[in-house]
Amino acid sequence: MNDTVEIETYGSTFAARAAAAHLESEGIQSQVITDNAGGAFPSMSGLSGGVRLLVSGDDAERASQILSEHHTVDEVEEAEESAGRTEEESKA
Repeated sequence: MNDTVEIETYGSTFAARAAAAHLESEGIQSQVITDNAGGAFPSMSGLSGGVRLLVSGDDAERASQILSEHHTVDEVEEAEESAGRTEEESKA
């Protein structure tokens, strides 16, 4: 991927990967970039500026449009939080 551009920043790897999967289903390749010590410290992602979603500059406008039409960052993060609460509640 040449000339990549950041199209969105997420609060979690889960949310960024969900968006990347959605873009891939639409034929757009993307990269998820985070600095969380290789997954050892997931909470570090927020400290390093979040989890970045990158696409080719040629696909940036279309990718942004696809993401804005199909879901918002808040919706994905709410779904993640809801899933986390559900798992915690089921453990209790």
